[in-house]
Amino acid sequence: MCDTFAVGPSVTKDGTTIFAKNSDREPDEAHIVTLAPRAEHRAGETLRCTYIEIPQARRTHAVVLAKPAWIWGAEMGVNEKGVVIGNEALFMKQKPERTPGLIGMDLVRLGLERASSARQACEVIVDLLARYGQGGACGYRDKSFVYMNSFLVADRGELLVLETIGRDYAVRPARDHAVISNAPSIASNWELSSLRPGTDLVKARDPLVTFFAGSARRKALNEQGIRRAWGRFTVETAFALLRSHAPGRPWPGFNADVCMHAADPLIRRSQTTGSLVVELHPQDRFRIFVTATSAPCLSPFKPFLPAAPYEEASRAGAVYTPGSFWWEHEVLHLSAMLRPHTFRESITREVEALEGSWTGEYPAHGWDEATDDLVRVSHGAFEEAKKARSRWVSRLEGVKACPFGMRGFYLRRVARRNRVPLRV
Repeated sequence: MCDTFAVGPSVTKDGTTIFAKNSDREPDEAHIVTLAPRAEHRAGETLRCTYIEIPQARRTHAVVLAKPAWIWGAEMGVNEKGVVIGNEALFMKQKPERTPGLIGMDLVRLGLERASSARQACEVIVDLLARYGQGGACGYRDKSFVYMNSFLVADRGELLVLETIGRDYAVRPARDHAVISNAPSIASNWELSSLRPGTDLVKARDPLVTFFAGSARRKALNEQGIRRAWGRFTVETAFALLRSHAPGRPWPGFNADVCMHAADPLIRRSQTTGSLVVELHPQDRFRIFVTATSAPCLSPFKPFLPAAPYEEASRAGAVYTPGSFWWEHEVLHLSAMLRPHTFRESITREVEALEGSWTGEYPAHGWDEATDDLVRVSHGAFEEAKKARSRWVSRLEGVKACPFGMRGFYLRRVARRNRVPLRV
């Protein structure tokens, strides 16, 4: 389960375009943030994606990718041309092809590497979709988990929603904002499509799985948040929406929280493993923020500099690994989720204060800029977050863990199989 939104210049305080996404995956599926540099490739060269090989493009753009460590593709990312893409799982009556093809995350990365605009990225994706189809396991441990995909594609001038079913697609532009989740939102009112006129994508969904995915509630929370901040939307607004929970404590109902936490092996078995916010400024300038961790309610968004990436954000093995920014955070995350909600809320307040200490010091910049001041703020934010995490881990050792129950049993099992040194 995931949530993605973007707002255009008429919605934001400074006339920028802001894109935001939470990647919800299996709870022990390590997520990394990495840079793929621009490159030129030889004629006839092939590219190995997650499951299949395809012809490589002659030139590929530099991209920042936020992705599960085990796949070639990415859940979300931004390229040097100012194109941003995130994908969402769609659960449709028609199932993906049995033969391996491209998975949605592969299509995100391919669109970013090969396109210079949002519209061109859609063209890249639908062309590859027609040629290779979408097929292959999308789950980390659960290899039966397969799905169709929707995409939110943005640049400085346009927001586009692209939804797929099999090798078919529909594209609809959004005027000033777009919000997508785990359900189709384009009925038959598309601008471009390979479907027969009158085909209703919403009616093609699998209603049972879509209901349990909880996408309608999460999408509504983000829509409401955007409308409340209309005309004064900032990256801080995006941070707050991505770390929001449904009213009351987390876990009510079925997957109702934008900031998702796993709680059982059946319904609440996915959680937010990584988050990205991109602010696109005029004159080809950027501000990119990542958690590089799970649980944005327990982790600050940190400035990420494409020309000087923070190395620890790109490290993650299959199990707990010291020196991996993502895995080190799991000690705090899993241990905190076994404590009372009021304790976790106190960490969230400190997280927000930390963000404020560096967000205002981080100016928009060109893709290849790496001045001393930019590097100081970006890398300093990661280092300061590490120190804060150590303080919070020490503090939680004085707070009694909650009784076992289903959630406690499940989270302890996740920690054991990944060798995460829980603080209980």
